[in-house]
Amino acid sequence: MINYSMNILLLWRVRDYVLKPEEFGEISMVYYTDETPRVNKRMVSGYYLFLVLIGFTILLGPTGSGIPITLLSDRVREAHETATGDFGTGCLDGTCHTDEFDYFNMTAHSGYLVYLNESTGNVTVNGQRERTYAAFNATCAQCHALNWNNATYPNTHDGFGSNCLTCHDTSTPYYTVDGENCATCHIHSGHGGLDGYTESAHANSLTDLRANPAAGAACMHCMSAEGFIDQESDFDPTDTDFSPITCPACHSVHSEFSANPSQIRAENATELCGICHVGDHHPSYTVWRGGAHDLADVECTDCHGFRLGSHGPTMNHTFTVETADACGQSTECHEGHEEWAVNQLEEIQSAYEELVLELETEATAFAAIVEAYNATAGANHTLANYVLDEIDTAVGVAHYYGYDRSSGFHDPTETFEAVNGAFRDLLDAKALYYANLPAPAAGFSADTLIIVAGAAGGIVVGLLLGVLVGRRR
Repeated sequence: MINYSMNILLLWRVRDYVLKPEEFGEISMVYYTDETPRVNKRMVSGYYLFLVLIGFTILLGPTGSGIPITLLSDRVREAHETATGDFGTGCLDGTCHTDEFDYFNMTAHSGYLVYLNESTGNVTVNGQRERTYAAFNATCAQCHALNWNNATYPNTHDGFGSNCLTCHDTSTPYYTVDGENCATCHIHSGHGGLDGYTESAHANSLTDLRANPAAGAACMHCMSAEGFIDQESDFDPTDTDFSPITCPACHSVHSEFSANPSQIRAENATELCGICHVGDHHPSYTVWRGGAHDLADVECTDCHGFRLGSHGPTMNHTFTVETADACGQSTECHEGHEEWAVNQLEEIQSAYEELVLELETEATAFAAIVEAYNATAGANHTLANYVLDEIDTAVGVAHYYGYDRSSGFHDPTETFEAVNGAFRDLLDAKALYYANLPAPAAGFSADTLIIVAGAAGGIVVGLLLGVLVGRRR
């Protein structure tokens, strides 16, 4: 007997309102695109001549030109200044890469400025506590200074802060999305929480894709950084020049920080995740929409990205859910009731897994019976094929919500209603099958024939014995 009440979880309140698919809205990427400007050859020639003259002036120095040379590291930085140093000035003066320059000035990289207190010689990074110059060189300068060299510090960097050439150089390729530049500062630094990234599905997206026999170019718009940024699906997954889902895939380094603190390529984290986590084989975003947490404005990364580190919350880039920490992260969540919240999650997931196991077991056994019947001569193929389609549909519903990977938790109401409904349809198809199955043809089994033959033989033998006895008398 199937218990259809599995979805009536006493600890879960059925909501009155669930978003319909047409209410989801359109997910859109946020991109930066540029156009190649026309080149005025005379202007470029004059510009280069001007740079040559400036170069000679710098080489002559104070003794030849009378112009004092002052590195940024030798004077107080103003809060609004962008780091320049000796390298990268041509990128940042707005002459060529005007749009990139404007967007870079609004990013966290340009805003994390360094202030040198000339009277004490101490350094402050982005308003944090002062450090001695030696301490800054030893612990901070690698990421907060230009052209820093670990082997020859101190006094080996050109200036404080960061600019274009912190990540770019003048060689080819000048643009890369492999994330190595990000890793230099955001792994093991305490800034960004990327220590677990290498263990994530994102970091191993191409490895996993190439191991899948169903891999194809259609997967690359969500399994490679290049494909995701351009939303292209015509890349060859076996091409080793492509990168997995790296930092630049989700984060745009040339975007406004104040409006988007994480500089992600969508309106918010949930919309970003929803670009890829949709469809029949990965419907997490679709199932999530309309669930209790979605209606409470909880984003994907509020749970999947929350980690309580030794110095406070950090971003968990493995995107696994550390349930107790995530559920108890604030009073808006379930702070003080973590055990109850985790128990809710486990109750829902356990009930879902039991229900799906029961459905799949029933479907497998019943399908074998129908397929065997359908292979016999004189079978009602119309009936059998209809029932087999119903079995496939029921299993497909279970698989769809299984691909959500939350075991019913993203939206318990929708999930249990759908899977229970599929199970009911399966049992209805089973009842229909047996109600319309032709009765087996009349006949006798071998055992019956043996019994009848034995009885008849016994009667004959008895009659013969009776005749013989009668004659003797």
